[in-house]
Amino acid sequence: MKAYPFLRVLLLTLTVIGVIRAQNGSLIIQTTSGTFRGVETGNGTEQWLGIPYAFPPVGSLRFKAPVPFHDDSHSSVKAADTFGNACPQPLNVLGIPDVLGAPVSEDCLYLNVWRPKNTSQNVTLPVMVWIHGGSYTTGAASEPAWDPTRIITRSVQLGKPMIFVSMNYRVNTFGFLATSLQAPQDLNAGLLDQRLAMEWVQDNIFGFGGDPDKVTIWGQSAGAGSTEAHMIYPANRTLFRAVMADSSVGPFKSSPPASTYDKPGLPFARLLENTGCTFGPEAIKCLQDIPFEVGLIIVVVSWTLEIIPLSNSLFLLPFLPLSRGMQTLLDISNTMIDATLNQQLWQPAIGPPGSFADTRASIKIQNKDFLHVPYLAGTNLNEGTRFSTSLLGLNLTGRAQDEAFVNFIGNLFIDNSTITQDVYDEILSMWPANDPLLGGPFHTGDSLFDRAEAWYGNEMFVAPRRLFFENAAELQNVFAYWFKEFIPGNNVTLGVFHESELSLLFGPVPTPVEDEFANQMLDLWINFVNDMDPGGKYQLYCLT
Repeated sequence: MKAYPFLRVLLLTLTVIGVIRAQNGSLIIQTTSGTFRGVETGNGTEQWLGIPYAFPPVGSLRFKAPVPFHDDSHSSVKAADTFGNACPQPLNVLGIPDVLGAPVSEDCLYLNVWRPKNTSQNVTLPVMVWIHGGSYTTGAASEPAWDPTRIITRSVQLGKPMIFVSMNYRVNTFGFLATSLQAPQDLNAGLLDQRLAMEWVQDNIFGFGGDPDKVTIWGQSAGAGSTEAHMIYPANRTLFRAVMADSSVGPFKSSPPASTYDKPGLPFARLLENTGCTFGPEAIKCLQDIPFEVGLIIVVVSWTLEIIPLSNSLFLLPFLPLSRGMQTLLDISNTMIDATLNQQLWQPAIGPPGSFADTRASIKIQNKDFLHVPYLAGTNLNEGTRFSTSLLGLNLTGRAQDEAFVNFIGNLFIDNSTITQDVYDEILSMWPANDPLLGGPFHTGDSLFDRAEAWYGNEMFVAPRRLFFENAAELQNVFAYWFKEFIPGNNVTLGVFHESELSLLFGPVPTPVEDEFANQMLDLWINFVNDMDPGGKYQLYCLT
């Protein structure tokens, strides 16, 4: 008898959703976040941009787990024709977030939905959820590089149409602040953002013509590490049925306990020093009270003084000297990030029980304690090159080269105090100087660079992937790839570098020479989303 009220509510809910979809031809969709009008793009897709899935993480919500955004009034229809703000991060050299495709603001927890043009109300299409990369430091769903038009139109051509969803999540200091002072449930806020966005998909994607039971999550680099993290640290409800990971970081490059960040000289201790906050129970509150960005900048132009107000979003003026009257949290965070090798200041942290991640990922993997769902993942031939360019052209030899190599490795870890000299000596032995076999099928002639990129690619990408595959292969369908295609026009020194495959998938394909291969590769990804199998002659990963 107790089930009947629930069934009545369920039937009423489905009826309401059905009405919204049946009204259509229009692009008006009702969601838990409100009612939104999408846009027909003219290139074979329909899109809804900038849908909020969480309340803005500002003020007392800064550094906290995301709070679901709900607008049940549906009193007005909102235009979903503009990307939401990108989350706080360092900008490009001119200080303009053009690469991000949106201004920067703390109010950034938005997602986007694309579907094929004229999607019928009666279909339930598979769903691809994209999680961008960026070393858990940078990136946004609004980046032009992640426009899914090519993916969607190709899926239609194959007779396997799909829905595409992307989301912003907090990165760097704002998304991965780590300290023993942080409440366990708030650690790794960026990963919690991703989880909440996936919950939104489960609750709402039916209204767009998607099937919540046919969701595949896909990411690259830190996004791939995130997809694997959601396998290893799953939510209490089913959020996806399959996972794709391009260049997974396995799932984290370095994930020390949150308390490690409190040590002198490490990120949280440095953040307190730079902000003037004091370690103790009020430290998080102190950091929450620091202004995100300054409201006025003083710009000196031709010996005149002008006061120029800034909006809530960050747009700096290029080519003009400027002076800020105070340091803001965004300033301090970005300065710390830019002073860190490869900008990797913060990484996901291990916390106490109640945290998103309460056990090291490697332990859970070896214990086979993860979701056993179909998994497609791989690495590129020269994953390490883009992360090792700081060593290019130093022209060091002998002991000086060894010391530079060891220093490079040590600076990649949040806490390198536990790395012994024996470990460094073993690395020097395994990756010796002037070895022409390093650096993939080519040798750049720069011994230090080749050693570093070979070590980085192996330790950060290849080895973690193999660890996961070796423990998962007997439990679930796993498909591996090794991307070795050098794309004409790319930098020869960087080779088949990290993320170089993405231009073949998202497009535009860089050169007509790659058109056929790019379509073949994309077809495998589309097949996997639809069938949980890449199809063709693609074989399961085998341990023998």
